[in-house]
Amino acid sequence: MDKLIITVAPTGSVPRKKDTPHVPVTPDEIAETAYRCEQEGAAIIHVHCRDENERPTSRFEIFRETVDKIRKRTKLVVMTSTSGIAGQTDDDRATPLKTNPEMASLTTGTLNFAGRKPAVVYVNTPETVQFLAKAMLDQNIKPELEAFDVGFVQQGKRLIDSGLVKAMLDQNIKPELEAFDVGFVQQGKRLIDSGLVKEPVHFQLVMGVDGGVPATPENLLHMRNQLPPSATYVVAGMARMQLPMTTMAIVLGGHVRVGLEDNLYLKKGVLARNEELVARARHLAEDLQRDVASPDEARTIMGLNPRR
Repeated sequence: MDKLIITVAPTGSVPRKKDTPHVPVTPDEIAETAYRCEQEGAAIIHVHCRDENERPTSRFEIFRETVDKIRKRTKLVVMTSTSGIAGQTDDDRATPLKTNPEMASLTTGTLNFAGRKPAVVYVNTPETVQFLAKAMLDQNIKPELEAFDVGFVQQGKRLIDSGLVKAMLDQNIKPELEAFDVGFVQQGKRLIDSGLVKEPVHFQLVMGVDGGVPATPENLLHMRNQLPPSATYVVAGMARMQLPMTTMAIVLGGHVRVGLEDNLYLKKGVLARNEELVARARHLAEDLQRDVASPDEARTIMGLNPRR
């Protein structure tokens, strides 16, 4: 069993200081959180940035300052978000890639976030997806492929048809296949069979997103059991299901993602800090006699190059 990789997603695009005083929104706060989370056992940080009014932003100067400060204070694997904000152009969304991250998120379709009030439409046209994939490809950045429904997988197949996934393979860029339901795993296996993704493959199993697979033990086991025998995977449980999904992932040999992007509470009525959620995952692993990976060990497990 590999050492446990803990990813922290500290900010996201939704929580505000009015929701929890512990969400980091400035470059200094995010860098300080990154440092504290690394001390508690995190190996990867998923970075969103905010403007002066706490609104999500892709402004280069803010992302550059944030990523630079994280790198100066930690050895964490840095993964930037390219998620869309209403009115953003494709160039705006690709701006965080100019910070030269080791990984980046890539969503392959459009989604209605019906669980948010008011509801939000997350628009990703085929042209936008191909533009962002090409931008990542040109910079040798490992993409995190986000799929919220079966239609997103079809967009991923269009990327294959365009030759971009083949180009990633040729340049030894390993994608993370993100699965929100069982059908996404099957599509990942087809990519393996076609020779477009090398084994061992790395999946992310997202449990409990509104519209995705519910976060139950039975569903996680079923998802895990569909994976190729040599695959590695990370489990992200939403809201109060973060703790049970984290515990199951540790026992099953998977990896985990925690943080205020996905869950605001340490327990009912008690607001969490990011480092507390990381520490809880580490303590669970230690109690279950599973070692936790350092950032460099995570790079080896994920097939990434040495730190940039």
